[in-house]
This record gives sequence, C-alpha cells and structure tokens, in this order.
Amino acid sequence: MLNMNREMVNWQGLERVDFPPYTATSIIRQGKAYMIQQGYDFYQGKQVSVMPLKAVKSVIGDIELSYETEE
Repeated sequence: MLNMNREMVNWQGLERVDFPPYTATSIIRQGKAYMIQQGYDFYQGKQVSVMPLKAVKSVIGDIELSYETEE
C-alpha cells in the first residue's frame, strides 16, 4: 500500500508514478550504489529492492513523487 508519507520505495512504486520499467529498476540499482557508498553494506544483497526515499531522491533529484493511496 502506498501513501504520501512513504519512507521506503521499490521499483513497483516508481512504476506507479509513471517511470518506465527499465528506468525504475535503474533508479533502484543506482540507489543501491548510493547506499553502499554511504556505508550501508546491507544493500549489496542481490534481492534487496527497497530503498529509502532519500536514496531515490539522490538519483532523480529532489522532485516530488506523488503516490496515490490504494484501497
């Protein structure tokens, strides 16, 4: 479930805000590299696909991501 106070983002969430599938996975990949560079070795795992919003914003800039609430 997505809401406006979301702190973690995955590639499906990026697709819901209109990023193409390849771009969404690329953003997650770059976000993982950012988190590893920040010293969070947890993100070296291949199956980790959830990023803090700050990592995603470090890749795409400080644009507003408008998530719709799903019910």
